Amino acid sequence: MLHPDHPADSPPVAAAIPPDPAQAAQLEAQLQRLRAIIAGYGPSLVAFSGGVDSALVLAVAAEVLGTAVVCLTAVSETMAAREITAAAELAASLGVRHEQVRSHELARPGFAENPSNRCYHCKSELFDLCEPVAARLGLPNILLGTNLDDLSDHRPGLQAARERGARQPLVEAGLNKADVRRLAQRLGLSVWDKPQLACLSSRFPYGTRITEGRLRKVDQLEGALHDLGFSQLRVRFHEVSRPEGNDATAPRSLDELPALARLELPVSEGARVLSERAAIVKQAKQAGFLYVSLDLEGFRSGSGNAVLTQISSRPSRTVAESPPPASVAPPVAVPPPAAAPPVAAARPRKLVVAGLCRNAAGQVFISQRRADQAMPLLWEFPGGKIEPGELPEEALRRELEEELGVVASIGPIFEVIAHRYPEFDLLMLVYSCTFDREPVAKEVAQVRWVEPADLPSFPILPADAPLVARLAAVG
Repeated sequence: MLHPDHPADSPPVAAAIPPDPAQAAQLEAQLQRLRAIIAGYGPSLVAFSGGVDSALVLAVAAEVLGTAVVCLTAVSETMAAREITAAAELAASLGVRHEQVRSHELARPGFAENPSNRCYHCKSELFDLCEPVAARLGLPNILLGTNLDDLSDHRPGLQAARERGARQPLVEAGLNKADVRRLAQRLGLSVWDKPQLACLSSRFPYGTRITEGRLRKVDQLEGALHDLGFSQLRVRFHEVSRPEGNDATAPRSLDELPALARLELPVSEGARVLSERAAIVKQAKQAGFLYVSLDLEGFRSGSGNAVLTQISSRPSRTVAESPPPASVAPPVAVPPPAAAPPVAAARPRKLVVAGLCRNAAGQVFISQRRADQAMPLLWEFPGGKIEPGELPEEALRRELEEELGVVASIGPIFEVIAHRYPEFDLLMLVYSCTFDREPVAKEVAQVRWVEPADLPSFPILPADAPLVARLAAVG
């Protein structure tokens, strides 16, 4: 199934406000950059969920590539039924050939058990479906709708995307979720303000086994809540009991076990939830839930990943050994809508590029910063910042020529690194590349080819440390 991995759930989108001339110019520059990036790929297959991110990628691809673009939706039990129909309608409205391929995630080892890296298995299944279709249709590139904000959450699926060489044009264009929505609105896409949807498997706490019957319960109740007028919501599934021993009266399958639905709805809609209480309870019972509760913290981003620190800090156990769940608390009254918490000031974000180059002997190239630069004399993968109006590949090619006197051939993205410095957040796109000649130190202190295993011995920039560790581990 195609979807973001545990996406940061977006809040409801405010009504559109026409941009002022400066904003309009910025939007046009962003759109032109995205068009140039996708046009540069050539014939492509777009992994298409029907959400705003993949819709923007598909719309721009259709514009610049014409019939050289096809979209594919992987349909499985983890995709809400209404989303399957909506994706098909949107693809048809864009005039793009739409392939719908049946996915079997629940049969894939490591998925149904619902480990914390479940989305790695999900994305691997997606690429197993996309790659033969792309090969059959002569499309050398697979495009994903990942945006910059997706890189800041727990997203094991992105590892699978990097391993399989998928392209992420929204990331390469430096677009976050707000940028994507504004551009989608500018292009007249009907989904520009669509609430972000995670796949149904994200409704289950890690370690809770996922089954088709359980997924249908969640899908049915979420659909009913949408029909009641709630747009931004999640139905979280929780087990409340397990069969004991050889009890002959135990349910025959996990689908029959009693379950609790924990509803995440915006706090501001608390009064309406109370007014619809009877209808909500009725729909929950019809969907097969024994209990229905309201999460008093309301709808919030990434709540399913809040337990990861606890999971990683305690000994591992198998699903069969899971302890019995705590007893269910009695219903509590919903408080009046609370004032929205203050929004933290946005931190500055810098988007930079770097090159990962290996020679014929397998050595990796690094350069040393000058003594007059910030973080002096630390070693790094060469590169630098993207200037206004530049494409990432253009910026990297320019930086390598200025620093090392080489003309570089830029390959696909090898890694995307997010690092939090005290003063700003850094996002670094690391491209595989090759040099046309032996590099020399022009605007850097020193240059060196290094065995991957020796990289950790160099004082390296903090942002580069994860890539150093990865390269040293695989050699």
